[in-house]
Amino acid sequence: MPASHIARPAPKGEKLAQRLSHIISRLHQGDVLEKRQLAQDLHVNVRTIERDLGERLYGIAEQNADGCWQLVNTSRSNIPSKHLHGYARMSGTEHLFPDNSLDYLLGQLQTPEQQRTTHVQAIAHEDLRARTEVFFQLQTAIEQKNPCHFEYKDKARTVQPYKLIHKNGVWYLAAEEGSKLKNFSVALIKGLQVDAASHFVPKRIHKEYISAKDDVWFTEDTTEVLLRIAPEVAHYFLRRPLLPHQQQRQDSDGSLLVTTQINHIDQLLPVVRYWLPHVFIVTPKTWHAELVAGLEQALQAWRN
Repeated sequence: MPASHIARPAPKGEKLAQRLSHIISRLHQGDVLEKRQLAQDLHVNVRTIERDLGERLYGIAEQNADGCWQLVNTSRSNIPSKHLHGYARMSGTEHLFPDNSLDYLLGQLQTPEQQRTTHVQAIAHEDLRARTEVFFQLQTAIEQKNPCHFEYKDKARTVQPYKLIHKNGVWYLAAEEGSKLKNFSVALIKGLQVDAASHFVPKRIHKEYISAKDDVWFTEDTTEVLLRIAPEVAHYFLRRPLLPHQQQRQDSDGSLLVTTQINHIDQLLPVVRYWLPHVFIVTPKTWHAELVAGLEQALQAWRN
């Protein structure tokens, strides 16, 4: 092989620069570095890493109480960049952009708003600022496993709180009342009292049920519904699920047969009404009849 084609090792100075650049990048992402693991990752000995962190990066890196290394406090940002992904997952926007890499997100944030090529129209959310104290009390009750007492829709309630859930711009409390799992709109909770002196043991079945749900309709029984979606609107049901546990099969004419698991008819009818006349309830037939009856009643009321 000609000498010009032989791969030459990088110069010592270049290796050092690459290694320090890698370490600094991780520090600025908020990583806490353990010297032995870092030495293994970078294929150098521990003594080299000790010189990098303690001498070459003096004033940039510092040891914490556990002997690991992190960015010095004066250089630390309020929110490490690695938390961007965590916040995106928590707020349900992880897949908002086609590219969810950290470099892309940071690039968007560093671009002045008037120069950005993207614009996200926010979904309408209820304003819970006046209910901040109630929200935090519920969070603490969930963490400490304290029962709660409050008034909801003119009825006194005693519940065991499990989770605060955000769905379609509204916050709900998932809680057990009388052995049944229910949801309560946080905005409608009145006179909240947390029983800090008492504790309950969360039921595993409830926790698993909440984690598996993609809506806030909590009932033990579900009904399988079959819908036929006209070709004109099939695209909207294909690009993202519009119904719980949605599965679909496309026919040759472009229409869709969609199956969904529904907890209550009132969970389905608003969606069907929105897409009329392009959505038809195939089964259960009684639900289709109830839809038609409701439409006829509405027409009669409007005529009067």
